[in-house]
Amino acid sequence: MSETLPAATKPLLVHIDMKGGPPTPRYLIQLLSLFKTWGASGILIEWEDMFPWDGELQVLAREGHYSREEVLLLLQAAIDLELEVVPLVQTFGHLEFVLKHPEFSQLREIPLFPNSLRPVDPDTEPGQSSGFLLVCEMVRQIINLHHPQKIHIGCDEVWYLGKGPITSVYLENKGVSVTQLFLQHLRSVAKFASSEAPQPKVLVWDDMMRTADVDDLMILQGLVEPVVWNYGENLQFSPGMFQRYSAVFGSSIWGGSAWRGASGSCSHSTPIRYHIANHLAWLTVEEIKAGLILTGWARYDHFATHCELLPVSLPSLCCCLAVMKNGGWTSEIHSMCSKQLMLKDQLNIEHTISAEGTEEPVFTGSRIYSLIFSYLRILSNYETIFNGTTQRTWMNPWQIKQGFLNPIQVRGFLLELKKLQFSFRALSEAFKIDVPNVLHAFTSEEWIGTNIDPKLDEIATVLNSLRELPCLQGLQEMMK
Repeated sequence: MSETLPAATKPLLVHIDMKGGPPTPRYLIQLLSLFKTWGASGILIEWEDMFPWDGELQVLAREGHYSREEVLLLLQAAIDLELEVVPLVQTFGHLEFVLKHPEFSQLREIPLFPNSLRPVDPDTEPGQSSGFLLVCEMVRQIINLHHPQKIHIGCDEVWYLGKGPITSVYLENKGVSVTQLFLQHLRSVAKFASSEAPQPKVLVWDDMMRTADVDDLMILQGLVEPVVWNYGENLQFSPGMFQRYSAVFGSSIWGGSAWRGASGSCSHSTPIRYHIANHLAWLTVEEIKAGLILTGWARYDHFATHCELLPVSLPSLCCCLAVMKNGGWTSEIHSMCSKQLMLKDQLNIEHTISAEGTEEPVFTGSRIYSLIFSYLRILSNYETIFNGTTQRTWMNPWQIKQGFLNPIQVRGFLLELKKLQFSFRALSEAFKIDVPNVLHAFTSEEWIGTNIDPKLDEIATVLNSLRELPCLQGLQEMMK
């Protein structure tokens, strides 16, 4: 991985996904300086439920959301650093944070599923429905607070489009395809967004129109700039896609890479080498003229658990931006990134966990990075204890139920179990203290409840099952 290609000179926007483990306003402002130093030209901020929604949309804002004043402080900090801020608001798919609410559930494509908006009402056309009016109000509020030069209106993964009872009747009566209906809704939203002062350019994820022909795509010409996303180490695209896109959108085609959250829906650490490979691949795509969005996913959808927490993935972002700015990845660039991250040793870009952890980072938010790697080492011990041969050989459920146990073997197991219990409890307390400073208290609560509490419960269950057995009376103190 030492090749060098022409360096990217196009805009590089860092995607901040606020739907999972969102940074506090203070922390995000601190990160802007890092992003600038590492080579970013701006951020793409996907607000979701962290935006200060107003009026009938106030219900969309979760507890702890940014205030208007905090958004304005963020925008001013970006201006001071000469970083562009591009807001992203979903307007078709991935609208769980809207459609989960009873007030808006009637606008779902499939009544049971909160993921996708229904683009038509009975006896209406796209651009006239209640759902369209809702997303227009969302776009209006975003634009009014940001006054952006660009806005991203999402529109990826509109699952089950055309499968709902109302939309399927519309498609049959009108004789149009699902793709054509998608493009009509997209066109209506884009026209509205681009008409609102200051008339921003409109970006959109491309996956729902990759197979559309040129004639169908022409209704978007001059209205949107597609973002072609691919997060793999080897990029593959639909045959003829770039030719069709170029015929319609010319040089206004963006790429979408990934620095976080694209290698597993519940990963704790980021495989940096994988993401470096993804960016090296993007350097070879000549059709991308407008710029690159480096995506960093916090959850796979609104209801999913966390991907890697933001501070854990910052070393990956540093490396990915370095690839794009320098046109490749070399040992010298590796050393440069290690220094930028203020590491004592060379950054570990492999997806492995050392026994002790020698990197000792000091970049902003690095305490969370260190805590997560401590968790992974404790988790390794946990899996060894609960999936190892000792428990299966001397303390399986039948043996515990019958009280058929050898105290010699149980004693060693209990010593390890108590160490594990202590480690998890100490880590939980550290998370409660350190995480709220950068990612909010609600992130700490969810992460502990997902990753630590169930394991402590399992340890407690084992200890309780052993506590009253007559053959282990001499080990009672160890089981408290």
